Amino acid sequence: MRRAILLAIAGLMVGSLLLVTPLAARAANQFEIDVSPIYFLDGTGDSNAPPPVGTLPFYCTGPGSCGNAPRTTNNWRIDYGLTYHINRRWAFAYTHSNFDFSLGRIVTITPFSILSGSVDDRTDKLALNYLAGHGLTLSAYYSSHQRSALEATSPYSICYFNSISCVGGSSNPSSIDSNSWSVGGTYAFGPHGKYQPPMFNASFNVNYFPRPTFNCPEGALSAYVGCANAVGEGLEAPTAVGYSTVGSSVVYGYGLTMFPFVTMGIRPGTIPFVGYESLPVFFHAEQTPEVYNVVDGGLLQILPHDLSASFTYFKLQGRYSSDTIPTPDVVRSVTFLFKLSYAIKF
Repeated sequence: MRRAILLAIAGLMVGSLLLVTPLAARAANQFEIDVSPIYFLDGTGDSNAPPPVGTLPFYCTGPGSCGNAPRTTNNWRIDYGLTYHINRRWAFAYTHSNFDFSLGRIVTITPFSILSGSVDDRTDKLALNYLAGHGLTLSAYYSSHQRSALEATSPYSICYFNSISCVGGSSNPSSIDSNSWSVGGTYAFGPHGKYQPPMFNASFNVNYFPRPTFNCPEGALSAYVGCANAVGEGLEAPTAVGYSTVGSSVVYGYGLTMFPFVTMGIRPGTIPFVGYESLPVFFHAEQTPEVYNVVDGGLLQILPHDLSASFTYFKLQGRYSSDTIPTPDVVRSVTFLFKLSYAIKF
């Protein structure tokens, strides 16, 4: 339903912009449709490791199938998007992107050993972009982040790990349901070649998360009553009394990508890259934002006929948050991404 609403808003805005944009100011190719098959492969290492001696497996793969390691990420998806170039500087875009991953084994929530199996996240974004010049691009956008599926289920609760639905299809009170309004931009700078981008690309964003403020009622101890994430996953149910959310908040993100061989005369259209990002998220039913350190690297190859192919190594490691897991464990994953992109311009 949320995706349908986003598409309807996008269509209305594009239609309005078509009426008000002077023909002389429009870009040569006003519309661009991007379609990208993408393959996600887990590389975390202990994402299906057996429980250590003295711990209990906190995962199931179906009714009566608890303790069996859930399937890790090995998934094909399709990313897609539509961009309307209002003129040579302004553009309006809708994108739907996937990110599938598997968490490393968690053992600091005693006495359990926890596996997630494949976690399937989706993000839909509406953006207005402005090419300011001199390497600077500015954006204002709305995004919706949801967890559409999860391979593992909980042996103690019908809900598990912030998925959008619980077992049986009921709504999960601790669903990610993360919606934000943001402004940000990218700045490309440094030496560059005829076929290569500038060596550095810095990014920044300011994200406003509108969220409710409420307290769990006295006695909300059941893992099925649905009071914030204190009952969503079963593990935190005894803390439900007095649990509250902090309401709407602003969090910040930033990153830097380097194209290290840009001046070395490698094959035109072959673009290696390595980057770091401080990635904030704020789940709908959590008290504090979670921030992840993301390190990625890979190779992008530009192909003829508006095609490109890429390989990415993507390592995610969470910083401490009172809403996640006790130290020294952290939320972490390693994922390999193989992507083929095709742009249709008209």
